[in-house]
Amino acid sequence: MPSLLQGLSWEAAEQYSVQNNEPDWLRQKRRAGWDAFLSLPTPDWTRGIRGWWSSVLKPLNFDELRPFTAAGASSLPGNLDLDDPKDVPAGLIVQHNSETARLELSEEARSKGVVLSSLSDAVKTHPEIVQKYFMTRCVPVDEDRFTAAHAAFWSGGVFLYVPANVVLENPFRSLYYTDQAQAALFSHTLIVTGANTRVRLIEEHFSTGQAGDAFVLDSGVTEIFVGENSVVEYYNPQEYGENVTSIAVKRSMVGPHAIQRWIVATLGGDTSRLTLESVMEGEGAHSETTGLGFPIHKQHFDTQFRQLHTVPHTTANAVFKQVLNDDSQLGFRGGIRTLKKAQFTDSFLQVHTLYLNDASKADILPYLDVDANDVRCAHGATTGMIDKDQIFYLQSRGLSWTESEEMIVAGFFDEGIQRIPLESVRERLRESILVKLEG
Repeated sequence: MPSLLQGLSWEAAEQYSVQNNEPDWLRQKRRAGWDAFLSLPTPDWTRGIRGWWSSVLKPLNFDELRPFTAAGASSLPGNLDLDDPKDVPAGLIVQHNSETARLELSEEARSKGVVLSSLSDAVKTHPEIVQKYFMTRCVPVDEDRFTAAHAAFWSGGVFLYVPANVVLENPFRSLYYTDQAQAALFSHTLIVTGANTRVRLIEEHFSTGQAGDAFVLDSGVTEIFVGENSVVEYYNPQEYGENVTSIAVKRSMVGPHAIQRWIVATLGGDTSRLTLESVMEGEGAHSETTGLGFPIHKQHFDTQFRQLHTVPHTTANAVFKQVLNDDSQLGFRGGIRTLKKAQFTDSFLQVHTLYLNDASKADILPYLDVDANDVRCAHGATTGMIDKDQIFYLQSRGLSWTESEEMIVAGFFDEGIQRIPLESVRERLRESILVKLEG
């Protein structure tokens, strides 16, 4: 990567755009993002800015952040298992800091017209698709100050296009990895499918930093457009180090008779905020969501979730499971929204929170916002300490307290982990949870 200005400034964004020969429409979008970034406030634990009621954002010094960082010479951690012979994906793309470090696409996927590339390359190779879908009606530039910064400073990214009538059983895999101090990452994934398709993507976020290391920001965006009668499955294990603040927006536009499946596991970061939404915009659309979260130490996780029903005859189901330990905090605000014309909606949300001690804190706020009058919408939530009777039973079978706790937590999470299609990713998640239990 050529030498670039550092710090979040329009000069840095413009220089990057010029060096990459970006088209005028994209440079204008970057400028719109920069202007919105200057005008919008930085939200911090307030109901005054919608959706930020439980988010703690420590004072951010944007001038010290480095938005464009090279991959460098360091190799990726071995425990990522990118070359496990048991897990051969349909395609693989790795972004190391701000640069694409690896790109592979199976012959089967290539022969069927599938496109897997960096988003930066897709701007040049498939400009009409990118211009139509990139930060337009799914995640707008000015949604908040972080999406605005994202529009101005994104680089690299993942672009996955699946043409009509293509069905692929093997999943695709993408990895965002950072090992640079004071980096500002703006990871962007754009998935577009035609009609009658089926595709799965495992997107991992990983870093090696620890608590006390130099601050890193990731303001990521994922946009998914599910074509008519198609199925998109998106799996997202997030395992950033505890020096990372992660502000992510993930949204899917689900077409007629299409299905969106999410499995999102938030394990890393000092502060991790996730906005996750499925928009049912075609009759017969369906969404399934599984969310897992496990903060420890002084980690603070915040999830803003919504199932938005805009037309009649749509369905959705969501389950969130969260475990807290040490002095961690967790906020969850999630619900179901049906517009007036979204009659015959069937939508359900459940949230389950498990405490391992009495020092951690969770604020859980499920809601219903229903304008239609012929729907079935409901939510439920459970919150409680780990069951001492279950601990006692397992101890009576020869397990220690720690082993009993590990078994209960593993079982609590395993329903979601089992759905991830690559065994190497499943095993690493289980190992990460075990490490967190051991402190």
